[in-house]
Amino acid sequence: MIHTYRQGGYNIALDVNSGAVHVLSDAAFEILQNCTGDNLPETGNAEALSELRALQEEGLLFSEDTDVDLDRVFPGNPPLKALCLHIAHDCNLRCKYCFASTGDFGTGRKIMPVEVAKRAIDFVISRSQNRRNIEIDFFGGEPLMGFDIVRETVAYAKEQGALHGKNFRFTITTNGLGLNEDNMAYINREMSNVVLSLDGREAVHDRMRKTISGEGSYRYIVPKFQALLKDRDPALDHYLRGTFTRDNLDFVEDVLHIKDL
Repeated sequence: MIHTYRQGGYNIALDVNSGAVHVLSDAAFEILQNCTGDNLPETGNAEALSELRALQEEGLLFSEDTDVDLDRVFPGNPPLKALCLHIAHDCNLRCKYCFASTGDFGTGRKIMPVEVAKRAIDFVISRSQNRRNIEIDFFGGEPLMGFDIVRETVAYAKEQGALHGKNFRFTITTNGLGLNEDNMAYINREMSNVVLSLDGREAVHDRMRKTISGEGSYRYIVPKFQALLKDRDPALDHYLRGTFTRDNLDFVEDVLHIKDL
């Protein structure tokens, strides 16, 4: 899998499976952009094709998708203490700056099967060694879109934690659009931490964070955030997370607005 993009005047190609990053000539970059599969064309700019074929022969371009060698990723088998689970590769917002391609990370909209989530819990327990406290962060996309999976995962983690002497703490990050009385009560009961996405003033927030229908989301989510925090135990953590752009360089005003809310 190859990702190509331009940044700072450079032509950049990322070979996902090998992790190699290449800065390319214009001709080589154009060839890669027009590739329809994992192979280079037979004809074209000879110099650019030679450049690309050399990278391919070194295993740095169109590299094979191989199973992850955990001993290589975690040399010395260090204890794991946390996992971030992408419960939903889907989202009910269409934020203009989304790093996850509006939620699906470019892989199609899907919800994590509960069997995968349970295997993740088993994995972190097996790799946690003598650590008692383990953190699980439910993320996305928008994890509320797979909230049944969140509930089942939390129940399974607590069950397995009791069997293996582990204490799980849970965090959820949400855009707030899908909050309701039921899941707010659950979050306030089960999540040691909640992260709420809000960019600040209504005009600033709505410029980027729009619903699927193209509406600004501020007026929908702010009352829900306020309701959730009104009933949340002050001893539990919560954070408001904003994304700031060139359109609100006076973002201190957004921080103050969030404080006033």
